Amino acid sequence: MSSEGAQGGEENRRRIKLETRHGGSRESRSRRDRPCDICRTRKSACVIAVKPPCRFCEIRGLECTFTSGPRPRHRRNTESNAAGSVNGDAGKDISSPATSSNSVRGGAYSASSTSTIDYASPQAPRFPVPDYAASASSAISSLSPASDTSYQPPTRQYLSLQELTSNPEDGQSLRPVPIHRRPTIESRTKEFSVQENERARDSLEYGNNTTAHFIGVSGEQDTDLLASIRYNVINETNYIDFNIRQVCPGNPITGAPPIHFTIVNDYFPKRDEVAKQAASDAIEAHAAGHGSALIRLYFRFVHPILPILSKAGFLMAYTTDRLSLPASLRGAVYGLACAFWTEEPSLKPYPPISQPEFFEHAHAALYREMDSPKLATLQACLLVLHEQPGISGTTESPRIWALACQATACAQSLGLHQDPTEWKLPLWEKRLRKRLWWIAYINDVWTSLCHGNTPHIQEGAFDTTELTMEDLASDEHITGLPGAHLLEEIDQTFQKFNANRFLEMMKLTRILSGVLKDCCTLKAYSETIRKVRNEERRAIIMAYNDRLDHASLMLPDGLNIRSSMAGIRTNGYFHIGCFALKSIIVRQLMSPATPESKSNSDSNLSKHFDLALSVGEEFVQFAAKLFSMDMKTFWTRHSRNNLIICSNHLIYLFFCASTQEHVANAYSMLQRYQEILGAAANHADWSNIGLIRPSILRADSFFHGAADSIRSGARS
Repeated sequence: MSSEGAQGGEENRRRIKLETRHGGSRESRSRRDRPCDICRTRKSACVIAVKPPCRFCEIRGLECTFTSGPRPRHRRNTESNAAGSVNGDAGKDISSPATSSNSVRGGAYSASSTSTIDYASPQAPRFPVPDYAASASSAISSLSPASDTSYQPPTRQYLSLQELTSNPEDGQSLRPVPIHRRPTIESRTKEFSVQENERARDSLEYGNNTTAHFIGVSGEQDTDLLASIRYNVINETNYIDFNIRQVCPGNPITGAPPIHFTIVNDYFPKRDEVAKQAASDAIEAHAAGHGSALIRLYFRFVHPILPILSKAGFLMAYTTDRLSLPASLRGAVYGLACAFWTEEPSLKPYPPISQPEFFEHAHAALYREMDSPKLATLQACLLVLHEQPGISGTTESPRIWALACQATACAQSLGLHQDPTEWKLPLWEKRLRKRLWWIAYINDVWTSLCHGNTPHIQEGAFDTTELTMEDLASDEHITGLPGAHLLEEIDQTFQKFNANRFLEMMKLTRILSGVLKDCCTLKAYSETIRKVRNEERRAIIMAYNDRLDHASLMLPDGLNIRSSMAGIRTNGYFHIGCFALKSIIVRQLMSPATPESKSNSDSNLSKHFDLALSVGEEFVQFAAKLFSMDMKTFWTRHSRNNLIICSNHLIYLFFCASTQEHVANAYSMLQRYQEILGAAANHADWSNIGLIRPSILRADSFFHGAADSIRSGARS
């Protein structure tokens, strides 16, 4: 065929139009249906299962239409492009896709009409924008502690979908669109870019609008089958809602299973996006521009006790763009810090702000964020557990048990119960995953003690190795890094003393977990009351008692109970936990505490009563030292219940005493303890009165009814 004939055939072929199933027409030999107007504008795949609307429009509640025609294409003038390169930026097209894409990746806002829709939150036809044109990342990162007090959250405005997808050919530039997600690597400060590239490499946390969900052995996918399939998670198409990533191939010799994660796109209903944005705005409004000061208080008081956050990662994200951090995490951090408002000089001129409102908004945001949990989501779950209890609360609310279960479920969905040592992840992420798992484990075990239940995390259900000093030191030294200026100099470095205390708390929790499993189940109680396996059970309990005594003797310098007065206050929550565990062990040795046991000199109650009395005496001496000092420190939520257990142990001794001498000793201890608590209440404030008030009420109620109990006991 001649060239003229070929040209003519080409022109005839192009005139042929075929009707599609969904409106409009397509060219001959085209195998694709015509995309809808919105997908055509976005230049993305238009996936229609049976009939319109397409998947994108259906999820976002948009009108799926097929009315507009294709935009005319224009070839670029090579000569004008060359001239533009000579003249510098004057020849650049500010609305070109490449330019707009870089602007989105490099900051929190974009003025591009072509690529904004790809990076802005695509969950709704209207998107919130501030009323100022300055970049949020540059504005927030330039805030100093002094200027932060004048920060006001932006007024929410909206751009329509038509505005977002239209070309600014009329000379009117679009208003900037905020990107409410973790900033990408290019948005970091230049001096930190190299380290950030290393942090993001192979990370499960730095996905672009994606979340990694752990695939367990009993999940919908078979891990061994997945390990035998070749696939590429990077080069998949947009037709797939989720993908698979393997981080560890497994080891048949050691029995380690293959580890896979489902990579899911973060697409949520509009109501969830609106609720999260409203919570975020409310949290920043309630902080009233004091966010930097609250962050400083958090890392001074809370972080040394609960090393939940990655100090370097959190401060860098907060300095670059605080809104990139989940609203639940910001609300929990602000809320825990505001309990120490009077300890920050820059905040003293201002009236304190309330803690409950921060947690109210944090819970509202966390409810939505649990659909796509990341490590930051788990951090928020672990922090909201430690909200200051209400002054009127005398017993622990079952809500705390439910929140602890939520944290455990979140940790398991992230795969934290699997040891990440051999996984293809950055080292900082491996260490943070281990740390968060053990904090979730500690919360689960101590909360189960509080509510009289067995822990949800059982031995054999996880293989995450125990923490080391290197794990706790990761991301703790931040001197010279972005965000370091927010903290005091001493808080910019790693404190080995605090790490030692947390490692000992982990060991203490392992002992408590064993006691609850072997001694505090329904089966264990049934065997005790029926005196089945009596000697064997006694040997098990004594073994736990010996482990606890040995652990107490091996405590590092400055952590034992004979340390300095300042050390006692700093380590107060740890020692109260030790006494609570000791009380539980002694109570199990003395069980069953029945009237018959009191009159039987060979019973467990009579044999171990002197040991229980010595534990009570040691606790009263410790309480006298602890409560004679300023109690302005961070107390975990479990400290209150542990103090109640220790207080009840003294009352327990009085009612179990079988001789006049034992009765007198127990009564004398209770009198001294009541006086100690009364003195502590005189100089307590709202931040710590919730810790001691339930114990005070129990001691007072005992003395109000003690005379009647003694008289009734004498008659019997």
